Amino acid sequence: MRTTADAFRLVLAAALCMAGTAFAQAWPSKPVRIIGPYAPGGTNDIAARILAERLSQRLGQQFVVENKPGANTRIATEFVAKSAPDGYTLFLCAAPHSTNPGLYEKLPYDTIKDFAPVVHVVTVPLFFLVPAASPAKTVKDLLELARKDPAHANVGSPGNGSAPHLAIELLNSVSGAALAHIPYKGDAPAIQDLLGGRLGASVDPIAPALPHVKAGKLRAISVTSPQRYAQLPEVPTLAEQGFRGAEAFAWFALLAPAGTSADVIAKLNMEVNAALKQPDVVEKLIGLGMTPVGGTPEQLGSFIRTDIDKWTKLIRARNIKPD
Repeated sequence: MRTTADAFRLVLAAALCMAGTAFAQAWPSKPVRIIGPYAPGGTNDIAARILAERLSQRLGQQFVVENKPGANTRIATEFVAKSAPDGYTLFLCAAPHSTNPGLYEKLPYDTIKDFAPVVHVVTVPLFFLVPAASPAKTVKDLLELARKDPAHANVGSPGNGSAPHLAIELLNSVSGAALAHIPYKGDAPAIQDLLGGRLGASVDPIAPALPHVKAGKLRAISVTSPQRYAQLPEVPTLAEQGFRGAEAFAWFALLAPAGTSADVIAKLNMEVNAALKQPDVVEKLIGLGMTPVGGTPEQLGSFIRTDIDKWTKLIRARNIKPD
């Protein structure tokens, strides 16, 4: 027989459930911010703006991108971690989200506990690039040249702790090579030195390098992702060249502050997945060197935990330090 207290608890639970459903139905009732961890104009920022535009259309409320660059994405990450979990602050995080726990002894947030996964938005394949004049046609060629001539061993990346940097270190670990990492402040300076013949190679997302590859000024000798890239199908993967276990890629995913309503998370997940299947969105993203992913919040959470474990082990094994 139910007591008065039991009845009260049932009524309260029903009321809370109805309130949560009503909140999700009303959300969004004001503009929603998507925080980007990089300066305007980069790949992450462009992806965020494509997403914001489509969500604005689909949900009838403005989604705006707010850039908070710096500290290898830690500034934006801390800002979102400390934001109200009301569904009006979201985060398009990038690969450093899972590498920073290994790079820094202490972070002002908990990478797992302070965030609610929403959806894996895109992966960004990385490429080993060499100047057109380089004799290296494959990664094995590059490693052999680097062994004989230190000038070919210098490999640039957009910076310490970046996904391209870790791709270089992972290849070193798998192959036993000693490629020397040369950090730059972004993709563009590395590519300029590569074009000028001041680097033996560079690892970068394809978007800023693609015009130079198409023009024959640079050569892509490998893609670091598990599959070949649709726009450069002739470029083999590292695994195809005998370097299994060296796969790496950049990625962007949508997160919310921990405690955000499960109904809002589900609604966002559904809308982003729908947007990522629209032909014009797919065409835009692929044209910018990104591959749409999608999936469930649970799949994203599992991916992030696995990625943290993978890169933390490599960072510690190779004693990689941030800037």
